[in-house]
Amino acid sequence: MLLLALLPVTLVAALLTTVFVLRAIDDLEQGLRTRGAAISRQMATVAEFGIFSGQRASLSALTESTLHIDADARGAAIVDMQGVTMARSGDLNPSRWPVLGRIDGHRLGSDVLLFVEPVVRSTLPVDDIYAGAEVARAAESKLIGHVVVELSLRDISARSERLIAIGAVIALLGSALGGWLALRIARAVTKPLLEASEVVARIGEGDLAARMEPESTGALRSLAAGINDMAGRIGVTQEELRARVAEATLDLKREKDAAEHATIAKSHFLAAASHDLRQPLHALGLFVSGLGQSEAARLEPRLVAHIQSSVDTLQNLLDAILDISRLDGGNVVPQIEGFPLGRVLERLANDLSLPAEQKGLRLKVRPTQVWVQSDQKIVERILLNLVGNALRYTQAGGVLVGCRRRGNSVRVEVWDTGEGIAEDAREEIFEDYVQLGNPERDRAKGLGLGLAICRRLAGVLSIPIMVRSQPGRGSVFWIELPVAQKGVSGNPRSAQARQAEQIADSARIAGTVLVVEGDALVRAGMEQAILGWGGNVLLADSREEALRLCRESDQAPDLMICNIRLPGLVSGIRLAQELQREYEHLGVLLVSADVSEEAQAAARSAGLALLKEPVPPGRLRAALRHLLGVGA
Repeated sequence: MLLLALLPVTLVAALLTTVFVLRAIDDLEQGLRTRGAAISRQMATVAEFGIFSGQRASLSALTESTLHIDADARGAAIVDMQGVTMARSGDLNPSRWPVLGRIDGHRLGSDVLLFVEPVVRSTLPVDDIYAGAEVARAAESKLIGHVVVELSLRDISARSERLIAIGAVIALLGSALGGWLALRIARAVTKPLLEASEVVARIGEGDLAARMEPESTGALRSLAAGINDMAGRIGVTQEELRARVAEATLDLKREKDAAEHATIAKSHFLAAASHDLRQPLHALGLFVSGLGQSEAARLEPRLVAHIQSSVDTLQNLLDAILDISRLDGGNVVPQIEGFPLGRVLERLANDLSLPAEQKGLRLKVRPTQVWVQSDQKIVERILLNLVGNALRYTQAGGVLVGCRRRGNSVRVEVWDTGEGIAEDAREEIFEDYVQLGNPERDRAKGLGLGLAICRRLAGVLSIPIMVRSQPGRGSVFWIELPVAQKGVSGNPRSAQARQAEQIADSARIAGTVLVVEGDALVRAGMEQAILGWGGNVLLADSREEALRLCRESDQAPDLMICNIRLPGLVSGIRLAQELQREYEHLGVLLVSADVSEEAQAAARSAGLALLKEPVPPGRLRAALRHLLGVGA
């Protein structure tokens, strides 16, 4: 490992050695070129008179002296303008010469440098003393020949080879020295470090007996002592740590058990609250419905209206609190399917058009033919809350509900002309019990749970719920739903059909209804409501009482209203199936405060209708009329 670390340093040293060697070789060749240029210029200066006067002997002496002046001179020659060699010494290669001109260090092959210097004759200006004036004429130069010098590169090549060999030796010595240093360092540092790493790893794996040998650590003796001391301390405190971990684990288990117990207790409490609170509230709603048809309602209509409003508020509050608890507990499982969004919007308009008219607002719902893929009940609940909030907080103008297609999704928007929402409050409104502009907690303005439930329901469906608002002008809330393939559905109900249903809702019923309910208040409320609607009633608080009444009665019951849970852990579904085997045309309506998935699945598998308590009187009456098959 350390050898790899020293490799870059060795490479840099070799590179620097190579650079210095190449630089030295270049300096040698550059020195040769400088000498050659100087020799050729000196010869051109001396040869001017000899060429002009034709003295070949002096020119030959000049070329011979050149060979003695520089040991690298291979040959020299003097050539006139006609290309005739006037003097020549040494070993020359005229056939390889280029066109003669000034040449400084032209390579001829790999071992010869050629230098050519022109020889010129100069004419100096003189004074015209006879004319009495000084005439300055420019010096004239005339080319009369060339000096040719060839220098050998063999000595330079030999010296270059020696430099390269010396550089290689230096590089090898440097590499050897680096390797030797690396080995020394590895023995002195790396080996102890590897040993320390191995010991630390063994300690980490639980081998607390692992130790380093101080004698073999050299300069790292203090590191070995520290690691050995650490191992000793860990060994001493290991039992204490194990004891602490065991104690912490036990505490964590106790807290986990307590949390699970609290969760179970909360679930039991919610189940009990759902049942025990819905039962009397269901009875109270039936009593109020009966009171509304009595003489007291005509004498004290406002009092009866106030009582009905209080019952509605209490029921809404209970539903909201229990819905929040079920959503937070993860007990709501969506049933994803394709359905026409237009039907949901149509029911929305039917349910909320009257409250809008009573407040003097315009509720406009744009029809749509799009199908979406989601849970129909949850989507309808979200839109009911959003439109209800819009109507509640809008004092003038109206509310618009419409859809926008956006690729593979559709955006359902709820616009209002209310007061708007400040930017810093647009996240706060989705919190529990948060109401803007209602510090006195006026129940007429809601409970502050509608948007909180909407956000939780949107989370169950994994869809966004967003808001955009401008204070003083209004707000728009929207959700986005995935588009589904359009399916087959029945024709939408016409306005005449809806009007006929509304008229039928107010019709009286005819027939004998068997009420099997363990709660006395609910039985009494059922009796008062059914008698007020024109029906006959048989009351039973248990399975045995119901069977006895049916056998003793002169007229067989036409319909049975039965709680899904009867005293003595008796199943209302089993009792209904038992009586239907005896009375073939007996209609059955199940009611229960428990509307869990298991309860709904059990009712569906038995082919029986199930309503959640508390059941609004109007809905109960419509269900009875439908099951009895009797019109007004």
